[in-house]
Amino acid sequence: MQKYEAKKKYLIIYLCLIVIGAFCMMSRWLNSIDPRIKLLPGFLLSHITNFALCMMALLILGFVVLCFGGRLRIVSIAALLIAVLGIMYECLLPFLNTSDIWDAVFGVAGTAFAYIYLVMLKRNGLVAK
Repeated sequence: MQKYEAKKKYLIIYLCLIVIGAFCMMSRWLNSIDPRIKLLPGFLLSHITNFALCMMALLILGFVVLCFGGRLRIVSIAALLIAVLGIMYECLLPFLNTSDIWDAVFGVAGTAFAYIYLVMLKRNGLVAK
């Protein structure tokens, strides 16, 4: 199995996406602690954790898999699994969670956003070590 490293441009984009995800999570947590702190608009603030969690989970998993020579098929399966489980959790399991279709939509959007980055990384952002 051949190992790869990301080109500098793609590494910077990856780190920026992780920082954006962390900012989204922190803005929600800060608002939970003190409702006067609003770093994002109210509607976004309510659903941004699903976006950030799904995006960061797939980014981290996919980046590691691709850098260690894994196939894009594994990343695709992980993305599909994250999206489907998020939809099931938000829409079909109301006894564990309040049903909220917007949470599911934001989770799928975060997954799609990360997947697009990972496809671009696989196509032109990896260099063999």
